[in-house]
Parts: sequence; C-alpha cells; structure tokens
Amino acid sequence: MPTVISTPTASDFLALVPRLVGFPPCESIVLVAFRGKRTCAAIRFDLPPAAAPVETCRRIATSMVGVLSKLGGADAVVPVVYTGDSFTAHGAPPRAAFVGAALERFRFSGFLVRDALCVAADGWGSFLDPDCPAVGRPLSDIAASAVHDAIPTAERDRLGDIEAWSALPIVDLATTERVARKLRTIAAALGRARVSGRDRGVPPCREAELVRGDVDRDVLIARWQLDDLPAFAEACLDEPPERMLELDAAVLIHAAQSPALRDVLMLQWAFDLETGDRVLDDAGRFAAGEPVLSLETGPLMLGEGPRPDPARIEKALSVVKRLAASAPRASRPPLLCMLAWLNWALGRSSVADRFVRGAESIDHRYGLAEVLRAVLDRGMLPEWAFQLDDPSAGD
Repeated sequence: MPTVISTPTASDFLALVPRLVGFPPCESIVLVAFRGKRTCAAIRFDLPPAAAPVETCRRIATSMVGVLSKLGGADAVVPVVYTGDSFTAHGAPPRAAFVGAALERFRFSGFLVRDALCVAADGWGSFLDPDCPAVGRPLSDIAASAVHDAIPTAERDRLGDIEAWSALPIVDLATTERVARKLRTIAAALGRARVSGRDRGVPPCREAELVRGDVDRDVLIARWQLDDLPAFAEACLDEPPERMLELDAAVLIHAAQSPALRDVLMLQWAFDLETGDRVLDDAGRFAAGEPVLSLETGPLMLGEGPRPDPARIEKALSVVKRLAASAPRASRPPLLCMLAWLNWALGRSSVADRFVRGAESIDHRYGLAEVLRAVLDRGMLPEWAFQLDDPSAGD
C-alpha cells in the first residue's frame, strides 16, 4: 500500500517533490500531476535557457502539456522550477516568463493549476503569491519541514544521484587487459556474434573437442554460453557484478557487439528470461527475412508494452556498468547504449543522455545511439511511464 504523506503548506510540498522525482532536481521544471487531491506523477524537464525567446518557451510548454495529457485521469498540476538563479537578481521568482507561458498552456488545455513554485539559489516562493517577498522565502523552511520525518526510515536514504547513476565503476587495468585478451581470442575464433535462424548462428559444442585439444578452452566455453545466450545472461544477472569471471564478461561484451544479441540482453534484463527467448526467436525470424513490423517483441524497444521490473533493471544496470568499465574503448558503444536505454526505461532521460553522449564520443554513427538521440531530443518517454499506479504521495 502506498505511503500517503500530507503536505499542508507549500514548503512541505517542496520537501516532498525530490522524493517524487527520485533525485534532487537542478535547472529543471518538475510537473507534479494530480488526480483529484492526490499526486499521481512527477515529470522533470530541463529548463530552457534564461534568454529563450517567447516562442521557444511556448513550444516547450506545449510539449509539456502533451506529456501531461498522456497521464490518464490527471486533472491538475503544480509546476516547480529549480534553478541556480536568484530572487535577488530579479526581485521576484526567476524564470517568470517561461512559467507564465506554461501556465497559459496548462489552463488552456483544461488542467487546474494548484500552484506554481520556484526553488532558487537564495530562496523559494510561489509565482502566484502576490505577497511573496522580493528576496524569496527562506530555504530553511523546506529543510525544516515535518515531511522529512513522515518519510519511512527505509526510504530516507534512497534519493537518487544523477552523477552516481551515470558513473561507471573503477576496474583495475590488469583486469581490463585480461578481458580484452579474452575478447580478442573469442572474436578471432568465432567471428562476429550473430543470429541466424533457429540455430542462432552458434555451432553446437562438443566436449570431445576439448578433450582432443582442437579448440581453445575459453573459446569452447564461450561457444557453450552463446549457444543459449538467454540462460547464460540470466545466470550472470543473478551474480554480483564484481564477482563476474573475466571470460564471462568477455563473452557478454562480444555478444553485445551484435545488434540482435545486444537487444536480447537488454530486453531480457529489463523484463525476464521468457522475453529474452522471444527476442532471440524474433531476431532469427528477422534474419530469415521477416519484416520488422511483424515481430512480436519490436514494440518493447520503443517503450510499448507492459512495464518492466525496476528492481530487475537496477540489477542489470550494475552488470552492464561493470561490462562497460571492463571493455576496450572501441567495444563500449553498445554497452553505453544499453545503459542509456535501461535508464530511459526507468524514466531517467537525463542519465540516458549522458550515456548516449559517451557512445557518440566513441562512434558518432553507432545505430542505436542515433535512435536514442532522436528519442531523447524529442522528449519521448516510454508508454509504460504513463501507466499510473495508485498515488505515491498525498494531499
């Protein structure tokens, strides 16, 4: 059952907003949507430049209304601006022109505007409060709110951090060199990882080959693992990333270089083993000539379908981060794009953007990076982001 937290004052409400978003916003506008008296979603957008023309502000506001309109049952909104700008510099809440354009669009589209708030570098206040001090109200009001005490103890330290979400773990040089050697050995022996029909493009392995010494042991194990990639990937998800064997990391990095197998890993780790099998079967059918629009799992890549398991995605992010940190630079774009898509699936577009930038800095023509760049630049969110559960916070 969701926790219901009362926010009787504007400062109490502002104390809750970072919890609704999942991290402390900065240079952002957060739209807190309501169904009746209770919040049902919180959506963050980057603030436009302070000197953005009015038409740009209106265009961005229209896009925000479009996102709000996808939230079934949402009928009211409170926009909250977070900025490093100051009340002192303006004698009023900063970004008033942009917020004014947004409020005009919200009201025209039938949304009740309950309030419009600003948290600046030197204070906070309401755009709708004629008595708001020119220097803003003290930020200490937010820090001292009783809302902090009402948050369950287990949740108090779970506020996210964009820097931490987008950072890769540190892997020592000796480990990365050993992974690179194993990766080169696998690639030289097996060629490009691929899917081809029902046999999935990987020859069956025979223990006799190892006994005869016809095949390098690492290569033979890699062939075993690739022969049933979903089962192997599922086993890797259940182990702590820091304990992953170097050969296992090399096999997964090798598989990720194939767009089809990369998608198997990414979607299976977001959903479940059955999804991995279905994606792999669809990849085989696509390789055999079936059109992409006929494939059952294709819409999942675009965020259409059942909502993935957030806890499972968090585990997957830890695994893929470890792989990306262990991989040679030239092999990183598929892994960075996997990290981008998995974060996008959770609604973390800002984090996804950082990983896409990392992939673009290595290979600006990498296909999935180009697709994700278009998705992020258009402000698109997965459709399951609009599948609202019971309200997560209250009155």
